[in-house]
Amino acid sequence: MRAAEQAVCVADVSLPNEPVVWVNDAFTRTTGFPAVETVGRNCRFLQDGLDDLGYDTRGPAAQIRSLVERRAGGTVLIPNRRRDGSVFCNELSLSPLPDDDGSVRYYVAVQQDVTARVQAQAARDAVQDEAAELSDHLQRQLVPRRLPDLPGWEIAVRYQPATRDDGSRGEVSGDFYDLRVLPSGTAVAVIGDVSGRGPQAAATTAALRWAVRGVLGIVPGPAEALRQVAGAVHDTLGDRFATVAAVQLPAGEDERSVTLSLAGHPRPVLVPADGASRFVGVPGMLLGPFDDPDLHEDRLDLAVGEHLVLYTDGVTEATSTTRDLFGDDRLLSALDELRGGGPTSADDVADAVLSAVARHVGDGPTDDLTLMVLRRTSR
Repeated sequence: MRAAEQAVCVADVSLPNEPVVWVNDAFTRTTGFPAVETVGRNCRFLQDGLDDLGYDTRGPAAQIRSLVERRAGGTVLIPNRRRDGSVFCNELSLSPLPDDDGSVRYYVAVQQDVTARVQAQAARDAVQDEAAELSDHLQRQLVPRRLPDLPGWEIAVRYQPATRDDGSRGEVSGDFYDLRVLPSGTAVAVIGDVSGRGPQAAATTAALRWAVRGVLGIVPGPAEALRQVAGAVHDTLGDRFATVAAVQLPAGEDERSVTLSLAGHPRPVLVPADGASRFVGVPGMLLGPFDDPDLHEDRLDLAVGEHLVLYTDGVTEATSTTRDLFGDDRLLSALDELRGGGPTSADDVADAVLSAVARHVGDGPTDDLTLMVLRRTSR
């Protein structure tokens, strides 16, 4: 221990106040305190005055006290004061020395100055906190604060960013949704997904959402609107791609058809009043890789009480702990199970899908997931 490069001291825990009885030369080099000023004192003197300076010594001191009382070994991170008044972060490794009968009289404490490591970690934490704050701000820009009221329609949305294995929220989502009511009274519901996660993906997603929102007001028809957006964001997306579904909802009282266009997006599910739920629409090309994608429009009759379920791939690609995808069949089954219970609201449908996904995933992580359920309430 005398030759060790790390600071070492030995305390006699059988004596009152548990004084230091020996230190090596490295202890003096690390703390500045020679043996003559250390031996006979409790090591608490290395924390004198630090609480008044805003350092937390009480928590680590309690950990040390617990280890000694239990005669256990362990490592504690604690701020210490050098003889010249400077402060360093001490990684203190405590080891009891049991006698032949198992009783402990001495403790060996090995000290290591880890100030640089702690400062580097604090800097990384600060960067991560700043990135998280930016991500939260960007996340709020991806969706409207509230959807406008739309006579004749009931709309439910579920927006769930990805989660990690420990249940905490993952990086900012690339999902977005919107509902734009045009001056003519026609409304367009939009749901989309940009590849990737994190602040860059969120910034791209926000730009795409506002591009879609702006074009909808000047271009007739959802397919042409998405085609115009594709040309505008072709360079902006870079190596990313986006899928978007746009549904134009009629304004006239006698009009029951909705117009659907898909840019590489998963096909929505029509939940009719009678019969089985089914996928509708023709998937068109992705946005991003192509500046003039081939897109289609489909007109769907949606009667009063029927639902159109839009979703991102976080629903069908939700993965169980055994790596089994939720898939299309489970989605249809979850929707068909709602039958027989009388009128079903848009919220009921959205909650049923989320519950089915949650049961399938179990305790595992989830991907970004967004649902938008459109229910015709009157004509």
